[in-house]
Amino acid sequence: MKKIIFIAVSALLMASCAVKYQQPAIDTDALIRGVESTDTTFDIADIDWREFYQDPLLRELIDSALLHNFDMKVAVARIEQASAYFKQGKSAFFPSLGANASAGYTKPDLASSQTPYFSLGANLSWEIDIWGKISSVKRGKYEALLAQESTKNAVRTKLISDISKAYYTLVMLDTEKKFIEETIRNREEYLATIKELKKAAQVTEVAVLQAEAQLMVAKTYLPDIQHAIFQTENTISLLIGVPPMEIKRCSVETLEDIHFPQVEQTGVPAALLRNRPDVLAAEHSLKSALEGFNSAKAAMYPSLNITGNISTDAAQISQWFAMPGSLLYGVFAGLTQPIFQGRTLRTQKDVAYQEYQISAINFQESVLSAGTEVSNLLSALKADKEKVIYMTKQTIALDKAYEYSVELLINGYANYLDVLSAQEGLFNSKIALIMGLQECINDNIDLYRALGGGWN
Repeated sequence: MKKIIFIAVSALLMASCAVKYQQPAIDTDALIRGVESTDTTFDIADIDWREFYQDPLLRELIDSALLHNFDMKVAVARIEQASAYFKQGKSAFFPSLGANASAGYTKPDLASSQTPYFSLGANLSWEIDIWGKISSVKRGKYEALLAQESTKNAVRTKLISDISKAYYTLVMLDTEKKFIEETIRNREEYLATIKELKKAAQVTEVAVLQAEAQLMVAKTYLPDIQHAIFQTENTISLLIGVPPMEIKRCSVETLEDIHFPQVEQTGVPAALLRNRPDVLAAEHSLKSALEGFNSAKAAMYPSLNITGNISTDAAQISQWFAMPGSLLYGVFAGLTQPIFQGRTLRTQKDVAYQEYQISAINFQESVLSAGTEVSNLLSALKADKEKVIYMTKQTIALDKAYEYSVELLINGYANYLDVLSAQEGLFNSKIALIMGLQECINDNIDLYRALGGGWN
């Protein structure tokens, strides 16, 4: 009884030496520049992606991608692998059972004759988890499973983001194509006007040639737009796991008709720790590494094993069931203390500890990277919004300038160079405005993903 009590007390003392998990210190107050941790605004990451992306055609594409995308399929397969390892870790709590059968002859000495020998038996081995080694292994496998689940969620958020940006790229390309076609029609009309003015001797052939050249400049944009649309459709097709095909999208006539998702409120910086799937994956990996260290540490303590075997021992198979005469059995319990193993166990413990330290560094880096990404996107979104406001005003002014210059040219108060200058300025300004608006759309989509939205 004293020995049993001693072993039990020792087990409790040794188990208390296991390292308990504590999340590494993170200064959430300074995690995101310009956003205080006391901010109580609504957390955008809590919004489901179906609510954030309200275009029904985009939703269909995302649904298809979540089912058929190749990266998602690989991520799901990785989860199945981690789940199998977790089940293996749980099975270590149960005894291992084996069976054996043998047959042969025995001859005790030269004077004896051969005697047939038949045996059928089973053996059992069970390690009692007195130091928590098996429990640590199980918890480590479970955290590895959760890490893989979070990794899959990170793939999911990136996939949703990539499809959404590609979809709105298509929409903006369609808008740009319509603007180019409208510009071509306007320049054809201007060319016809210049030819009439030449007939009236108000302009020279140089003005006609300049107008024709400007028309050709606009037309050269169309092949590039068509190719970009074709390429973007192929990109989306690959993301949803289908052969290249035409992609359905919403039809818009002007930039004002485009309705895109917008992040109005970001939430508290500390929410990144519970929303970002890559941060969650890093923390689960950290916990798994800690349990690996605890398991390696416990492996240096004595192990308590219970073994048993039962078998038959008979000269003929028919005698196997002559109980209890043919039955052999035994039950044993013992402590095994590793002593000299070429420093293997100590090395395993030291390596496991360093792996834990590396995981802690990776977790801290993932948190800081998340904060940096959100900070950059918040700054980019603010800057791009301001740019779009200025570009819009610039485009409105240049549109009026072009209209007035044509009128003045017809009435003899301006020359064709004034028209060409206004024409080129308006064209470049409108193209820049379309690109600026697309940058705003991408900023909103990336910010939603960076804040951890799209997976829960």
